[in-house]
Amino acid sequence: MAETENVELQLAKLPDAVGWPPTPDLWPAVRAGIARRRRRRLLLLLVAAAIGLALAGGAAAAASVGLRGALVQRVPRLPSPSPVAPGPAGSRLVLGDRYASLSAAEAAAGFPALAPASLGPPDEVYYSSDSGVLTLLYLPRPGLPATEDPDVGALVMEARASVDGASFGKLAGPGTRVQPVTVNGGPGFWISGAPHGFFFYGPRGSPDHFRLTGDVLIWNQAGLVIRIESGLDERAALAAAGTTRRPPV
Repeated sequence: MAETENVELQLAKLPDAVGWPPTPDLWPAVRAGIARRRRRRLLLLLVAAAIGLALAGGAAAAASVGLRGALVQRVPRLPSPSPVAPGPAGSRLVLGDRYASLSAAEAAAGFPALAPASLGPPDEVYYSSDSGVLTLLYLPRPGLPATEDPDVGALVMEARASVDGASFGKLAGPGTRVQPVTVNGGPGFWISGAPHGFFFYGPRGSPDHFRLTGDVLIWNQAGLVIRIESGLDERAALAAAGTTRRPPV
């Protein structure tokens, strides 16, 4: 009995004898995670509502066109864009992780990139494991005017062109023109006029980071879906796309 009481006494003293580390404050991280989930859920609801309104508006309003890996949906009005995060262009546009070289980004993506040779080497390279999108960012310069983002001359974004799902989603309002074009022998669309909605399809096929964008050329080539977002007009964008090929190693 005495031995039992002695053991209990030693166990009672154990917490004071052990130098336990201070308990970290987990609430900020938990709160940030909850906020992210709420934003994603709200975005999903907004995009679904916009498409639902289009479907309710009849065949003309609900028209949609698609490529492998991308879907363009006509809607009567656009939902509000996601909040813009402060910081460099890669953060503001949620492009994913920045890589020191194109080859490193390709290794992370698991597919070889295609790049418009006429634009030269990209200034920055990103890959997002959430969306599976590899992005080549080109800074503004003579002949390549800035987009709506003053730090961006062009974004060349590409992903595997899956027939089972899309990497890119676009919502085109009444003032946006969607024109079929042929790019390097494959199907594509020139999207121009009023800014249209753009979002990635994130994990489990949910919309992620909805924003407004200007003129875009999007097409399928070599098993990829590729989009060029720039300040170039249609002729110049098609000319740049015509030089898209595997960059030299």
